[in-house]
Amino acid sequence: MRQIAKLLLLSALLSACSGSGDWRADAISAAKGKMHKLVSDPSATFSHVQLTGDSSSGQTCGVITAKVGTFTREARFIVYIDNTAGPFVEPGMGQSMSRADFDWAWKNDCLNEGYKS
Repeated sequence: MRQIAKLLLLSALLSACSGSGDWRADAISAAKGKMHKLVSDPSATFSHVQLTGDSSSGQTCGVITAKVGTFTREARFIVYIDNTAGPFVEPGMGQSMSRADFDWAWKNDCLNEGYKS
């Protein structure tokens, strides 16, 4: 009986460990969805996408390539998991945030939190 209990406990622990990365994939997918809406381009593509921070106060940082009018542009973006701010995209992609404010957020919330270019 003890062996069965140990096996059940081990199975539960393994299941919990194997699912622990799912929140990252979900957060990245949600961030991409928010960015598609923000730039009004459902065909936008993403690169260098990384999640920094944790599951309650982290952010997804990366690069989006989207059409802006007749031009295709590339810009960095930040989407916060807790929805307290943003999403933000670099100026020039249709957002009114200043370059200085975006650069400050990028440095503090992406680079200082572990984002690797």
